[in-house]
Amino acid sequence: MLAKRLILSVVTVVSVAVAPLSHALKLKPYHSSYTGFELPEDVTMPEIEIHPSLWFDESEIEGLWQKKDRDGIAAQFWNEVSTNEFLLTDLPPIPRAEDEKSVIHKYYGTLTQAAMYNAFMSLFDTPRKQAYLDCAVQALQRGYAGPLYELDPIVKGSAVDEIYQGIWAQSFASAYDWVQSRLSVEQEETIRGHLIKHASYMNEHLFSWASSPHNHLSKPGWGLGTMALLLSNEPAAKTWLKTAIEGTNANTRYFFGSDGTYREGSHYYMFSMLNFLPFLYHYRNTTDYDPFPVFQPAFEWPLRIRNGKGWMPNQEDSFIRPFASHLVAAAFMDSPTELHSSAPLGRLLHWNFLNTDLDPFHASKQRTGFNYTGATWDYPKPLIEYLTYDPRIDPIAPNVEPTQFLESGQTAFRSDWSTGEQKHLFLLFQGVAEADNHQHYDHLSFSLFAENQMMSSDGGYTRKSYGEAMRKEWYLTAEAHNVVMVDGHAPQDIVPGVGPYSSDRIVAPGFASEKKTAVYQEGGTHSRIVSMIENDRFAIVDVIELPAERTVDIVMHGGRARLEGDKVRSVWYYEADTYGPECLMDQWFLGKGYSRRVKEGELTYIKGDYGAYPYFVQSKKTDRALAMHLLEPRETMTDGRSYEFLRKSNETIVVQAENQWHLCNISGKSVGEGSWETDALYAHVSFAESGFRKVAMIDATTFDSGEGLEIFLNAPCTLSVELLDTDELRIDFSADIDAQGVIRRGDREQRLNFRGRGAHTLK
Repeated sequence: MLAKRLILSVVTVVSVAVAPLSHALKLKPYHSSYTGFELPEDVTMPEIEIHPSLWFDESEIEGLWQKKDRDGIAAQFWNEVSTNEFLLTDLPPIPRAEDEKSVIHKYYGTLTQAAMYNAFMSLFDTPRKQAYLDCAVQALQRGYAGPLYELDPIVKGSAVDEIYQGIWAQSFASAYDWVQSRLSVEQEETIRGHLIKHASYMNEHLFSWASSPHNHLSKPGWGLGTMALLLSNEPAAKTWLKTAIEGTNANTRYFFGSDGTYREGSHYYMFSMLNFLPFLYHYRNTTDYDPFPVFQPAFEWPLRIRNGKGWMPNQEDSFIRPFASHLVAAAFMDSPTELHSSAPLGRLLHWNFLNTDLDPFHASKQRTGFNYTGATWDYPKPLIEYLTYDPRIDPIAPNVEPTQFLESGQTAFRSDWSTGEQKHLFLLFQGVAEADNHQHYDHLSFSLFAENQMMSSDGGYTRKSYGEAMRKEWYLTAEAHNVVMVDGHAPQDIVPGVGPYSSDRIVAPGFASEKKTAVYQEGGTHSRIVSMIENDRFAIVDVIELPAERTVDIVMHGGRARLEGDKVRSVWYYEADTYGPECLMDQWFLGKGYSRRVKEGELTYIKGDYGAYPYFVQSKKTDRALAMHLLEPRETMTDGRSYEFLRKSNETIVVQAENQWHLCNISGKSVGEGSWETDALYAHVSFAESGFRKVAMIDATTFDSGEGLEIFLNAPCTLSVELLDTDELRIDFSADIDAQGVIRRGDREQRLNFRGRGAHTLK
C-alpha cells in the first residue's frame, strides 16, 4: 500500500474515560461452553495512520471509477450510488431528546450516510466534486450533534440503540478516511474530535450495553474496532481495539459454531454481517493481519443451508434472508473450501449471489420501504455493494455432496445444487444447541422447500417488530414449529451448549438420512429420523419414549397453503405467490391411536407479509409413541402415489406403494411383509419386476430379502444395500460404533467391518 499523508495535527478534545477491561458484562459459564471461533486478542495495529486505507488506498481510486463500466451489476450499483438521495442533501435539523424516536433515529442515519456517500463521490473528477466534498465535510463537522449522549441506548426501542451506533461509526469512519487529506487544520481538529469522543464513549460503555454476548455487544464492538484502526495514532486506539476484539470474540465464541452456524438465525446473521464484514476488510487493509480466514466458516454456512432460490431459512427470530455473498467473494479468491474440489470459496460466493432470487425482497422494499438488511435507515447498502463487488470473478457452483451434515446440528438435505429448478428438493433439519437470545422452541423441527415453493415451513420471526406481543405469544412457541411436544413442551438441550444428538448420517445413491435425539424437561426422549428418498420425497419417523403416560402432540405446518384431506392423507395446495409457483404436497400420516385437530396459526416469511394458515396436530396420550410422515411435493394432482396400510400397531407400521415398502418398528423384533423382513428401526425396501432391488435401513442388525440375500450385524448400523445391474452389491454404511457383519448371497458369504461412514462393493 502506498504511503499517504501522516496525521500530524494535534487534536484537543473533551476527555472521555477509557473503559477498564474489568467491565459490567458478566459472562455466565455457559457463554464459554460453545464451539465458536475468535480473533487473536493480542491485537495488530496499523504501522502508521494513513488515509485512505479502510476500504482501499489511493492507488485503487481509478479502478473504482472504472468498475462501473465492467458489467451490468456494477453499473446498477454505481447508478444507485451516483443518484443516491443523500448526495448533496440538505442536512436535517438537529433533533432534541424529546422528539419522536423515529425522528432521532432517521436523523443519525441520514447524517452518517450523507457523509459517506458524498465523501465517496468527492474522490472522482466530476463537475460536482467540490460540492460533494463540502457536503461530506459539513456532515462530519456536525458529528453526533443532537441527543445521542443524552439518551440511554439500552432502553427498549431507544432511538440511539447501540446496534445502530456501530453502523453510524463505520459510516463516519469511511467518510473521514476519504476526505482527511483535503481537510483544513480547523476542520481536521473538529471532525477528529467528534470521532475520538464517540470512540471513547463506545469503549467506555460497550460492556454495559449488553446483558449477554449477543449482537448488542458485537455490533458496536465491530464499529469501535473500525474506529481504532481509523484513528490508530491516538494513544487510546490500541485499547479501543482490544476492547472491540474482546467484546466481539465473546459473541463469535458463543453465538457462532465452529462450522459457521449462527444460532440467532438468518436475520441476525445478516444484521451482524453489516458490521463484522466492514471490520474484517478494515483490519486486513490497515494492518499485516488478515482476519478473514477465521471467519471463513461463517461465510460458508449460508451456502450450506441455502434453499433452491438461495434463501436462508426463517428459523429462530428470523425472516427468510438472501445471503449478500457478493460483499465478501473478493476476499476469498485464494481460499480453498470444503464445498468444492478445486475452486476457491470466492467463486462459490459469487455463484451464490448470481443465483439468488431477490424478487421477493425487492417487492417487499417497494411495498414497505424496508430492505432485507434490518437497518434500512442506517446502512449504506448500494455503496457497500459497489465497494466490494468484483465483476471479474468467474462463478462456480459447489460440486460436493449436496446433502450437508453440520457439526452444530443443522442438516441440509438437498437433491442437487441447482437453483430455480422445479424438481429441486431441500429440507433443513434443525438440531442446534439453544442460545440465550432470539431462541425459539424448535428442536428437531424441519422446513421443506420443493417445486420452487416454500412448503412445510417454520412460523418465522414475528409480524413486523421484535417487541410485538404476538412474537412471544405465538412465533417463538413450540406449536409454531414442526416439532413433537410432550404436555405442550418441545424437547430441550441435553445440557447447556449441547444440543440434540445426531447419528446414523448416511448419503447413498437415492437415499440420505439422519437421526437426531433430544430430551424433554420432565424426562423422556424424542428421536426423529429424516430420510430423503430418490431425491423426490421424504419419510419422517418419530419415536417418543417417556417415563410415564403424557400427551404427545405431533405438530405439522404446511406453509402458506390450503389444507384438504383427513388424518391419514392431507393435501396442501399452494397458490402462485411471491415465493413460488402453484403446486401441492401430499402428506401421509401413519400411526395408531392419534386424534387430529386442524388449527390456524400465523406465518411470516418477510417482514409485514404475515397471515393465518392451517396446520394440524396429531395427539395421543401414551408413554411410547411411534409415527411416520411421508411428504411428497408435486406439481399436479396426477403424479402422486397411493399408500396402503399393511400393518399398524403401537410398535410397528408398514405401508406399501406399488413395489416399495416403508417400515417403522420399535418392537425390537424382525418383522416385514411378504418375502422380506428386518429388525430396523426404519427401512425403505424396493423391488423391481426381476426381484429385490434395494433396501435402506436405520439402526438395523438383520435383513432378509427372501431372495437369497441375508445380512447379519453384531451392532445396529445404518445401511443402504443396492443390487446393481452388474449383479454387484453396493453397500453404503454409517456405523456410530464399530460393527462387524456377514452378508450371504446364495452359497457365498462375506465378512465386513463397518466403522464410521463408507461404502463397499461386493461381487
